[in-house]
Amino acid sequence: MGVIVMNRFKYALAATALASLAAPAMAQDEPEEARTSYQVTFVKFADGAGERWLEIMNDHFTPARQAAGLPVPTVHWMMDGPWDLLVVTELPDGMAALDSHNPQARVRYDAAILAQEGSEEAVTALTEEMQGLIADSQRYYTHTHP
Repeated sequence: MGVIVMNRFKYALAATALASLAAPAMAQDEPEEARTSYQVTFVKFADGAGERWLEIMNDHFTPARQAAGLPVPTVHWMMDGPWDLLVVTELPDGMAALDSHNPQARVRYDAAILAQEGSEEAVTALTEEMQGLIADSQRYYTHTHP
């Protein structure tokens, strides 16, 4: 009895495999629709640091992104939970930017902020100050579905 069941199973499996070869490939000829990818960062400020963080963001980082032709991050002030705010930043190069040590958006931003601040030392000092204003953060990557 077991041999008969096993043989029927083999024939059914072979028939299914053969039928799948005869079926047209699904959506292989259609290009995949573009997705928009984002970096989403939750931020908890050091005590009293929120105002200075916003000042640096508005007066330095956002203008550099604009000069580089990059989307401006959206800041959401949290109304509950442990985080002070949420920053949503579009990744113009998509998730492919994570596969590169030198993504084009980063190259453009680095050039823009260097030109704006005048020296690498000034950019480093500003970045270190910004990092010192943050007690904790958590970053995620997301994308939309077309």
